[in-house]
Amino acid sequence: MKYMITGAEVRGESDRLDAEEIGRRVTHHQQKLDGLLRARVRGGKPGLMFVSVGLGRDRETISVKNRGGEHLRIDGPFPETKELVGGFDIIDFDSEQEAIAFARYEEAHQSLVTEVRPVREFWWISQTRGQAASKIFMLTSVENERAALSISQSERTKIMRQHQGVGAEYVASRAMLDQEPGLWVGARLQVSGQAKTIRWKNGGRLVTDGPFAETKEVAGGFNLVACASIDEAIMWANQLAPRAGDAIEVRPVDGCWWVYHE
Repeated sequence: MKYMITGAEVRGESDRLDAEEIGRRVTHHQQKLDGLLRARVRGGKPGLMFVSVGLGRDRETISVKNRGGEHLRIDGPFPETKELVGGFDIIDFDSEQEAIAFARYEEAHQSLVTEVRPVREFWWISQTRGQAASKIFMLTSVENERAALSISQSERTKIMRQHQGVGAEYVASRAMLDQEPGLWVGARLQVSGQAKTIRWKNGGRLVTDGPFAETKEVAGGFNLVACASIDEAIMWANQLAPRAGDAIEVRPVDGCWWVYHE
């Protein structure tokens, strides 16, 4: 089940902190998330790793309130409370006890207060195009399917774990403070024999079995990766192709759009 772990801070505290202390707190939080990610990759555990959001200083906040049909703009956060939301994580846990254990943050600063609450519904919608999309690359794994099918299940698991490990390394390389783009989406495809191809033929749409192109090599999966340059994308592609014969196609993305709902 997904839980939202909300981190609260004393009102005005972030305004009194220097950049070094803010950086230390963010780094500590990221290291905790990175440890969770690595543990789950090693264990092969499915589920949403995390969505993590850190908010700006409360003095930069604007609240909008509907009062008698009129929308009022108010400087500052809307609740008149001692503590304010500083950020949140959404993570899959097997139980509330597991979520609480993670949220204890034993080594965090003493003023941190965390709230754990189950998520009833979850949406994720994102779109990027043009200049923003120019730093996203599609890394397509190209494989000889006949040779790939001859690989043992244990070897398949090893390859999958290796790819997951590369993803974990990518996450670790994206510090929350360095402003580098961060996106890693990965998918492995079923064998091409399970594909259906739809073409326009004889005045209508014709559905046929198999992939759209009869080639010796087929796409076995893909990753969408945000990188500072195509050279960095190639570097990650190299890590995804550790075996002799592995091939990865690297292509810039012009635009992408995805929606997730659960």
